[in-house]
Amino acid sequence: MLASMTTLDALLRSFFSAPIQGVNDVSAVVMAVVIASCIPANLAERKNISVEVLGGVLGVRPNRWLRLLSSLVVLIFIAAMAWQFVPFTQGLHDSNRRTWVLAWTVWPSWAAATVFLVYATVIQLSNVVHDVLDLIRGTDAGLRPSPKVSTLPGEEHR
Repeated sequence: MLASMTTLDALLRSFFSAPIQGVNDVSAVVMAVVIASCIPANLAERKNISVEVLGGVLGVRPNRWLRLLSSLVVLIFIAAMAWQFVPFTQGLHDSNRRTWVLAWTVWPSWAAATVFLVYATVIQLSNVVHDVLDLIRGTDAGLRPSPKVSTLPGEEHR
């Protein structure tokens, strides 16, 4: 919906010099939630970008250690983001900050984004636990590959 509003706004602005009032306000309220809501799913499916060249060269056990290290780094980063979003959101609430044109209260959307980041921290903590267990057991059970999806006839679906 936001993309449609932005496209229509750009077209109306370009051809008729008549922008849609408040499109930037909607974007300011929606984008933080949209982005933050994708992070837990990304972490749960382990879709973050990784470079596994060193782990492939060093072998299976060092690769598990590197995966654990990278999981810990991601956990620290996500937890730090969530931790910083809390006082930021509290400041938006306390100041009663609103959008410029539509005068929408901003803090509820940032509170939702904060909740998503806290949830992402819990999910990443679970990933770290799985990586520790994999290291101890000598397995790769913590890796949860996403299912193969194909639209070609005759191909298997997992």
